[in-house]
Amino acid sequence: MIFAVSCGGGNSQKVPETPAATATIDLSIEGMTCTGCENTICSNLEKIPGVKSVTASHTNGNAVIEYEEGKVDTAKIKETVDGLGYKAVKVTPVTEGGIE
Repeated sequence: MIFAVSCGGGNSQKVPETPAATATIDLSIEGMTCTGCENTICSNLEKIPGVKSVTASHTNGNAVIEYEEGKVDTAKIKETVDGLGYKAVKVTPVTEGGIE
């Protein structure tokens, strides 16, 4: 009896993964009073698929959110903030040099 075993590794080609384009917004938020508010906003926004990073500041009254374009709608971000009991006021796109 003869057994032939193949690992199948000869011809497979790995397709390189293209990183998704990212965008960054500065979201003005009313109602944050402490670092606990910042943490609540950050942890909840980071649960949205496609959100890469969030930095919130109660002293500045804003959050800077980096996300994958096409995967996240800014309306969903605002809706999430509003649902936490804060008020998402204004979305401003951020360019590499700063706020547009």
